Amino acid sequence: MADTLSPRPRRAPPEMRQTAILDAALNEFSAHGFSDSRMEDVARGAGVSKGTVYLYYPTKQALFEALVRRDIAPRATMVAGFLNSYDGPLEPALRRMTELIGGVIDSGQLPIYPKLLIAEASRFPELVHFYRREVIGVTLGALIGLFRRAMVRGDIRAMDPEITAHLFIAPLLKSVLWRLTFAASEDPPFAAAPYLDAHIGLFLCGLKPEENSHA
Repeated sequence: MADTLSPRPRRAPPEMRQTAILDAALNEFSAHGFSDSRMEDVARGAGVSKGTVYLYYPTKQALFEALVRRDIAPRATMVAGFLNSYDGPLEPALRRMTELIGGVIDSGQLPIYPKLLIAEASRFPELVHFYRREVIGVTLGALIGLFRRAMVRGDIRAMDPEITAHLFIAPLLKSVLWRLTFAASEDPPFAAAPYLDAHIGLFLCGLKPEENSHA
């Protein structure tokens, strides 16, 4: 009777291996930060060899960039696409943005990337440059365009649209940083949604055309 040979286990397809590697990298970055994470630990967490990790991602920065392109950049592109194509009243668009961001913050499911960037910015400025270009720049550029169109229509006062965009996002960034820094010491954590809702009202009041403010 012929021996029956057990079939060799099939290798996971490349996309599955890459997903496992990225998931393992995210776990390592979350647990140990960027600088203290090791490629061998990423490989162990993904169930692959260290050489396999290097085959797809030759550096930790490449891992970080791939994670951002997978988890964050598509959201930034989606938001920017909406803002770039929007030419209606300003308030609904801004409230839509703050509702989405406030919901993520208050859910306690904030991505780890802002925390990593803050912790590692001085030692790894290339990570900051990448995130600024691929995520912040995309969204900020769309916001600048949104405010510029509103100014041309006369919906809001004329001023530097880039400064206007920065004024708008400042409380959003504050909400993210507050949650990352202080939420563990608060019971309950400070809620972002009502804070950002109040921000919209005050922000738009301050942007009223000057002729209306003196009516």
